[in-house]
Amino acid sequence: MPIERQILLLEDDLIQTMLFRAAVDGVLGTVMNFTDVSDAFTIMQRSRIDLCVVDLGIFTHPGVFHEEGGNRFITQVRRDVSRTTPIIVATSGRKPESLIASFRAGADDYVLKDEGLNKVIDRIRIWISELPIQEHQLDAKRARILKFLENAQKNKLDLPE
Repeated sequence: MPIERQILLLEDDLIQTMLFRAAVDGVLGTVMNFTDVSDAFTIMQRSRIDLCVVDLGIFTHPGVFHEEGGNRFITQVRRDVSRTTPIIVATSGRKPESLIASFRAGADDYVLKDEGLNKVIDRIRIWISELPIQEHQLDAKRARILKFLENAQKNKLDLPE
């Protein structure tokens, strides 16, 4: 019998949350969705979470929006909770600089929201199939993606579709 995976979704857009839950909840795991960093971080401390999907522009506390709220969450998780829970950033931005900070904070992968929900689901499937993941494996993957993003930034390229 397969392990029931716990997936944390940090997303404040109700439509995207509903679509994500409809596609993932009960199929790839149980989805717990949060609209602010504070509540999501509390759950990370108290529950076993296997994978996180994080929007970058998110509320840090109820009613307090911050463009880098997702990065704050990633930093807190890596510092205080887990070095090995995969964190996927879901973003609309195509500028590498918007993701470089995420990978420096400890993100492990990213998907562009305009690529569609199927891309997000494919990424989650891949990550779940690799669980559990060792810290050195995550560090190596993160370093490769960070190098790619830094090269794209240096060459003034947007992320490919």
